[in-house]
Amino acid sequence: MLNSGALFTAGELAHCHSRPDPHASLAGLFSAKEAFVKALSSLGGAPAHTFPEIEVVHGPAGQPRIQLHGQIARWHRQQHLAMDLSISHTGDLAGAVVVLLAGPTGSEGQAP
Repeated sequence: MLNSGALFTAGELAHCHSRPDPHASLAGLFSAKEAFVKALSSLGGAPAHTFPEIEVVHGPAGQPRIQLHGQIARWHRQQHLAMDLSISHTGDLAGAVVVLLAGPTGSEGQAP
């Protein structure tokens, strides 16, 4: 049996179980986490992390965002990275795209 705590935070599980199709929502969140990990792998040098440290949260209008925790969050800030996330799911299909954006460094300020 799958241990959902190994993949999702309590907040993510609560959000998905409040949706009309919880399984599709969970698949969308999993796709988002996987897309983030794949985008991150292109940079190299990221610390070890687990899926619960990559949390998908939702803004006031429902827009998905990735909130990082632990060492991966600190590393992400040090790299001055920003990101955009898009999730789509319908029926038995789910997909997500994560774009990592290099922000200004030094005296130019920090990425949002």
